[in-house]
Amino acid sequence: MANAQGDRAAAWTDRVEQLCDEGERIDHRADLEAATLVVTNRRLLAFTPDRSGRNFRAVERPNVGTVTVESTDRLAWLVLSLAAAVVGVGLLEASRATLGDLVPVGLPSAPALPPVSDLAGAVREGVGTALLVLEWGAVALALTALLFAVVFAVGYVRSRSRRLVIRVSGGADLAVPITDTAVEDGVVADLEAAIRPTPIGGHDEGRRGEGHKTGPEESG
Repeated sequence: MANAQGDRAAAWTDRVEQLCDEGERIDHRADLEAATLVVTNRRLLAFTPDRSGRNFRAVERPNVGTVTVESTDRLAWLVLSLAAAVVGVGLLEASRATLGDLVPVGLPSAPALPPVSDLAGAVREGVGTALLVLEWGAVALALTALLFAVVFAVGYVRSRSRRLVIRVSGGADLAVPITDTAVEDGVVADLEAAIRPTPIGGHDEGRRGEGHKTGPEESG
């Protein structure tokens, strides 16, 4: 169902003219991987079928502000990854040193007292089993910490991305993913130039000049 809606929304990118009002014309079009941006003589039309939420948004050009490229990441994920890696490596190093070596195995035994000797042997065996369980527990915790370190590292790498951010006055800003190739090809610069107001020609200044020139003649 979601794919069908996305395909239907994407189909509108080939029918932009049907969304234009009377007297509205298309001046510029930018096809990105995850969005299509169309600039008309009145509005900025944004088609984002791959994003959650609205598939289409129209913004009047006077409300469109700056067009910038921003890099985002989640530094906290990198810190968590490093911390989990340190904990994991530390636990592995601790488990390598056999915990059983820390317990003396040569407990004095009295040959004349077999029951005491048997009790000491049972104690040594119980302590050794407990230490073995602790050692394997430390290994399991170390592997878990290293797994979390990998997960956080992958999350940090995936969070590093570049976005095309279009500031909108009186509404939420428009942000869509953009690739380095698109930036290098001048897509951002062309889009910003298309959104800016069309420069007024020099004929108005010429008229003012003519007016200044004809003034003295009329007065004469």
